[in-house]
Amino acid sequence: MHTSLTELLKRSAVAEKDGIFVAREIADRTVWDKLAEENPHHAVISAEDEVAAEAKSIEQISDMLNFLEPGQTLLDLGCGYGRVAQYLLPQLKLGGYIGVDSAYEMLRIFKRRYESREEEQGTPLMLVNADIHTLPLKDQSVDAMIVCAVFLHNHKSVVEAAMREVTRVLKPGGTFLVYSSFPRGATLMGLQGYTYQGLLNLLGQRLKNGPVRYYRSHEIKSLLKEFDTVELKPKGYAALPKTIVGLPQPLERIYRQGVANPLNHFLSRMTPRELERFFAVHYDVVAKR
Repeated sequence: MHTSLTELLKRSAVAEKDGIFVAREIADRTVWDKLAEENPHHAVISAEDEVAAEAKSIEQISDMLNFLEPGQTLLDLGCGYGRVAQYLLPQLKLGGYIGVDSAYEMLRIFKRRYESREEEQGTPLMLVNADIHTLPLKDQSVDAMIVCAVFLHNHKSVVEAAMREVTRVLKPGGTFLVYSSFPRGATLMGLQGYTYQGLLNLLGQRLKNGPVRYYRSHEIKSLLKEFDTVELKPKGYAALPKTIVGLPQPLERIYRQGVANPLNHFLSRMTPRELERFFAVHYDVVAKR
């Protein structure tokens, strides 16, 4: 383990287990541990295999390379099985890569792969099993942070707490990059999401981990109010919702592949470029302290 990275830990808050630092207050096992065992690619990025995961990652990795610099210490919040590191580290040698995830099994997969690939090992790695909103790291300890498809699965109160941790741990002048984590609320998918969240609230399950939460642009800017500069970038296209909440899986697959995907593809080609942002699926974020 790289000494300079372990110095960034609040050592009293963690215990080491097989080369992974485990927060003392973390749950023994989460739903994401089970999903990691079944298919980590699908759990992390909704891809069926490595080929599909790489295809869906190319644009994000290319964008990261525009903002990250060699020698920086990078924190990957909700790192999963290390999808980002797998594609980023062979192209960029960092001073350190800290992967944080609430699923120990995801981190075990990450560690095994990292130890088997020399192209990643030019960057020291530290893996931490912790919740995104209670980071066992010291104040102002990292140069940059990334979040990829993580916030959307957590209740907004958890995201608010996580953002307080982000601002605490990130150094002044640091960079914060967010990808596929803030689905747009002003969409048909968003309307479904708000309705489903209302139902969960009535059932006493408002904090349930997993259901997608949707955001308006002003909510995102409020979460990032401690940052000096914030850029929201509309991404994706969906005039029709890509899924219908509650539809049985076989019918959902037919709807997605036979109706939503082809029609959205057709409509995206017909929509003037200046109007595409009104049909964006989510916002990506570039923020600077």
